Amino acid sequence: MTNVEPVPATPMQESLWWLHQRARNRSVYHLTWRMLLDRPLDEAALRVAWQAMVDRHEALRTSVVRRDETVTLVVAGPMPVDLGHVEISDPGPVDAATLLRLIAEEVHALPLEPDRAPLARLTLVRVGDRREVLLTVHHVVLDGWAVQLLVGELSAAYAAVQRGEPVSFPGEPAPFSGYARQQAAARADGGWDKSLAYWCETLDGVTATVLEPDLSGEAVSGAPGAILRYGFSTEAAVGLAALAKATFATPFAVLLAAMQIVLARAGAGSDVSIGVVTANRMTASDQALMGYTANLCLMRASVAGGDTVAQVVGNARDAMWQMLVHQAVPYPVVFQALPEATRTALGDTTPLLLSYLGPIGADLGFGEVPATLLPSPNRAARADLAMSAWEVADGYAIEVEYHSGRYRESSVLALLHDLDAVLADGGAEPKRTIGSFEVASRARGRGAATSPAEVHEPAGELPGSAGWRTVAVAWEQVLGQPPQGPDVDFFAVGGNSLGALRLAGLLDGDGTGVDLVRWLAEATPRRLVEQLAGDPARDPAGTESTLVILREGPGTHLHLVHGAGGSPNDYQELVRALPESWRITASRDTTESTTVPDLARRYLADLAAAGGPPDLMGGWSFGGQIAYQMVADQAGPRSALVVLDATPPTGYALPPDPRRTWFDTFSGVIHRSLRLPPDMPASHTAVGAGDTSFDESLAIAVLAAGLAAAGQPVPATLLGQRWRVYERHARANAAYVHPGPVDVPALVIGADLLDVQLTQWSQRLGATENRRVAAEHFAVLRAPAVPEVAAAIFAFARVVTARNR
Repeated sequence: MTNVEPVPATPMQESLWWLHQRARNRSVYHLTWRMLLDRPLDEAALRVAWQAMVDRHEALRTSVVRRDETVTLVVAGPMPVDLGHVEISDPGPVDAATLLRLIAEEVHALPLEPDRAPLARLTLVRVGDRREVLLTVHHVVLDGWAVQLLVGELSAAYAAVQRGEPVSFPGEPAPFSGYARQQAAARADGGWDKSLAYWCETLDGVTATVLEPDLSGEAVSGAPGAILRYGFSTEAAVGLAALAKATFATPFAVLLAAMQIVLARAGAGSDVSIGVVTANRMTASDQALMGYTANLCLMRASVAGGDTVAQVVGNARDAMWQMLVHQAVPYPVVFQALPEATRTALGDTTPLLLSYLGPIGADLGFGEVPATLLPSPNRAARADLAMSAWEVADGYAIEVEYHSGRYRESSVLALLHDLDAVLADGGAEPKRTIGSFEVASRARGRGAATSPAEVHEPAGELPGSAGWRTVAVAWEQVLGQPPQGPDVDFFAVGGNSLGALRLAGLLDGDGTGVDLVRWLAEATPRRLVEQLAGDPARDPAGTESTLVILREGPGTHLHLVHGAGGSPNDYQELVRALPESWRITASRDTTESTTVPDLARRYLADLAAAGGPPDLMGGWSFGGQIAYQMVADQAGPRSALVVLDATPPTGYALPPDPRRTWFDTFSGVIHRSLRLPPDMPASHTAVGAGDTSFDESLAIAVLAAGLAAAGQPVPATLLGQRWRVYERHARANAAYVHPGPVDVPALVIGADLLDVQLTQWSQRLGATENRRVAAEHFAVLRAPAVPEVAAAIFAFARVVTARNR
């Protein structure tokens, strides 16, 4: 491997980089091949083979970054990679196939940020006796054709390692950086001019065709999505073959024509446009290139009611030949060359996408182990509908990724049934006129932007009217009309990546500065105004009060402190079991504090600001340690202490990587908080380098999948936030040492505490009452133990009150 100088990204990569930045769900441009195995793989051999692939191919070591206003490819040198590994020996009552699907969806969604290579990962998953390999890449560096090449080479490398042979291939691969330089040269020297003129003429005045939505979701990239696979009927397969033979057309041309017929009859009119994803690999060297060469070509067709099916197929055939001649000019270049009115009518993203994969995904395997390609685990939508058709043993199949915020599954199925019928009936009768077809689907052309309207200033919604007017003026210059509200999405009302740059440039004119990449995550006027105003009216992290009032009352005041990674909600059963007259407050962690003393000081200050000291200060587990420190820090009268199965503050040494053990405990906390058995799924490992390091992202993904399979879905992002708090608390707990004594009466309730630990508590406190409950650590705050715990606290409070009289 030689050093590679950074090179400008190709126009398609640059466009995809921008789309990634503003996608609602950034995993939308991940490609995951989910491959089911019929027997186990040699994990060590697969690890060596995967490393060989990353060593061999530039694209797998490429990051895509924005430097000096240019999106640039940066190729790294040698980098170690490893397999993700997930193993669930016993999924318990959870269906193994469902759990595997959910794990694939979570692994697919794990971040692949373009500026951090490698933009690919390989994960080996076992649930019970079912095994899968998940290959996930970012589309910005590899397209579907390249993934097929990669799997083929990975299979050969795996077989070589298993045979005890070195991994080798005939010749060095063509570097993708060379292809990127060719693209830059073609743009600079006019190599695309002829094709650009063809597309500008062909697409003059075109309007995007859309399937009529059922729901009100915005048409934005990365919106919620779903996957639907459909096998065409035998009659449709026969009809497709008959039409291909009669018109000398490819199966893809026939499929494209059938879709044009359905949309025309569905209400789109005679002018129909569909985005076609083409491999853009016309030469043998292109076909062997590991990288992203695919292009989007907008196929426009005129479909009149008097046309015959054969005529529409013939027109599609001819248009596809022209597409192949002119496919090299990237769609972003074509789009920017179109008149502004046409760009507005098309929108920044193409709503309907169609591709033909041929036999892609067939004959997959790893050495001698066969593999079956399963449906994509993507849960986000690139467009309204992205449809990919391919050949199967008994005909054709199609997989549709659709925007579930705009379409119901029934509407997508209706479209596929219409397509199936047109193929079957049109193949049986090629001279049948288009006007004779009846379809259930409804479609239309996407209209141009609405006429300019008066600028509105939503009172009290934005930081200041001056900022709103500044944004509104710039917005109107770019889009032709001012924003219709503070939360309208720039791209949903006709904006595009080029317009976003113009908008930022207009707002940067006074030197205030707009962080465009940060804004793309929520591209609304509100976020622009906040940036211009310096994001005011927001609480800095950790300044909001940590105090929560769980119940008001005139009686005894009990203050409770959360456990590790926990919240006041964990005490809900205990609160219900205590007298209704009691006042019960709690502390929640809104800080980033990393030590028990720091947490205690903050909680005590917020508690003092709300009144005098409580009668009782207590906490379960880690919360008991914080409560102990809070009592120790009280300057005036001290509260009595209630310790609920908390380890004494003696500290303990950490193993080299304690996170694996902590995560198992954290998983138990989550399961119990959702009232699930702690071992559902029974056991799992999610690791990185050869089972020696902990992969927290993968562990969180598996936990999220397990919860969803058990009917209690929790977003992985939320689990990740909870886990990071739990780990911070666990480290604080391990480091906490307090010699005592703190001369206050105390109730120490032990469940999993050892006798020696109860003694250590007694040595650090005043008059101490030790009680044991027949429950394990996590069950102290749950039925059936909670009535006994509440009764002990109530009795202790009476003793404390009597002493204080």
